[in-house]
Amino acid sequence: MRGAQHYKGQIKPPPPVLIWSLYSGFTSFIAMAVIGMIHKYGAAIKDHNLPFAIAPTGASAVLLFAVPSSPLAQPRNVIIGHVIAAQMGVFMYKAFENVETSLEWLPGALAVGLAIFFMGLTNCYHPPAGATAYLSGYFSADVKRVGWWFPLFPVMPVVLIMVGVAMIVNNVCRVYPMYWFTTVHFKEHKAEAQLEEAVEQMDKVKDIKQEGDDDDDEGGDNQGDGITTDDEDSERGSGDSETSSCVVDIQDEVNSIAGNEGEAQLAWMQARIHELEHELNSLRAKHAEHASRHAENTVKHAKTYQVGMLHQ
Repeated sequence: MRGAQHYKGQIKPPPPVLIWSLYSGFTSFIAMAVIGMIHKYGAAIKDHNLPFAIAPTGASAVLLFAVPSSPLAQPRNVIIGHVIAAQMGVFMYKAFENVETSLEWLPGALAVGLAIFFMGLTNCYHPPAGATAYLSGYFSADVKRVGWWFPLFPVMPVVLIMVGVAMIVNNVCRVYPMYWFTTVHFKEHKAEAQLEEAVEQMDKVKDIKQEGDDDDDEGGDNQGDGITTDDEDSERGSGDSETSSCVVDIQDEVNSIAGNEGEAQLAWMQARIHELEHELNSLRAKHAEHASRHAENTVKHAKTYQVGMLHQ
């Protein structure tokens, strides 16, 4: 659904395609104009001939202002993704700085591959950051001018400006960001999974402890039933003597679990379950708070849209 706003599992009806596209284009223009004016009129940038306006920010503008609800457009992905990519590009540039010209294609390709690898490890995928890695690794003139500082300048201030502008203009009639570090839903599901796992482990320990108690009871009953006959002993054969040591080891292990170690493990698991339940309740309260705030924003935007339609 084009233009639909997804927020904590809720979907707002999308505006008309024309309005959405016009607003996305206008807000993108504002962000890129800010970057361009700083590049043109910044005193320090002009005096020292420093780079500032980098091409990948144009690709980031598409995500930030056309699809602001996308996970790829959230501040964490934009900022960390670009910085990681720039660092990989500079690293590859420096590593291949003095190689022969026939290998000039290699550092850019390696920079993109490494950037995607580390973005995956940090869960900060941002497609335009691939262009940052490639440009900085492919013997870029900007990297030649600033060297190892390239991730901190110009990449870091540029992406911070882009995210800042997106937070201002997108919240006029949209919702941005959807989250900063990670979604409340993700934390809630993770806490539920940990709680279920802890409960299952505690049940297993309880079952083992119960088996140990039952074995002790059966052992006492067997001792009181009487003494087996010589014929029964002869039918067992010599196999009993070979397996008796294994049986003793298993019985010792069961008794150990059923004893103090089992009790300590049960107590730890119960404490862990209480801790997970508290964390889960806290996350659910946060989730309810975010949903309530979003509902208030939705009503406000709907009223504003309704007033505008009446004036028309």
